[in-house]
Amino acid sequence: MKTPHNDKLRSGLNDFYKRKSLSTQRVERMLDQAKAKATSASLPATPPTSLWQRRPMAGLAWAASLFVIVLAGQFVYHQQSLQQNLTTLVLEEIAMNHNKRLDAEYEATRPFLLQTAMQRLDFSLELPADIKQNFQLIGGRYCSIQGGLAAQLKVRNNSSGAVSTLYVTAMTDKLQRIKQQQTAQGRVDIRLWQQQGRFFGLATDRQY
Repeated sequence: MKTPHNDKLRSGLNDFYKRKSLSTQRVERMLDQAKAKATSASLPATPPTSLWQRRPMAGLAWAASLFVIVLAGQFVYHQQSLQQNLTTLVLEEIAMNHNKRLDAEYEATRPFLLQTAMQRLDFSLELPADIKQNFQLIGGRYCSIQGGLAAQLKVRNNSSGAVSTLYVTAMTDKLQRIKQQQTAQGRVDIRLWQQQGRFFGLATDRQY
């Protein structure tokens, strides 16, 4: 039942909610903001860009440089190992032949006479100046150094009278890698050097 009191109450409530309602523009603005937040939340997070991603060419260059350094190190180590092994083999071969004390097959005190007798040799038996000065040639025989034909010469020290063994052979690519040196191999002192396209090894009993 409608009464003047009820009509007044209804009218008051309508006015109250009308004043509390949002304007159309504000509602649209709030909807736009909500839509923007929802879109942002749905996108995957962008991962941080690494140095490799930012500068791929720089990364590749660094990796290539590291590879070259490692490869060069391995090559140098390999070459040094080969040279050391070759030197050791030559020293052992010279010391072993010296310790056999084999007699000279061709006796001659002049290099050119020995050269004539040992016709298989394709290199000169001319002695280095310091050997001529300190030793006297006794004679020689054929031998080999690392599979190559060589001459094994007996020479006597002018001062002490001790007999040493002088090895001479033609220079090869393999022997060229052996550095000039003087070292001990067991009880034998050995001097190695290169001169005028030839390889020399002088073996002498160690003095204690």
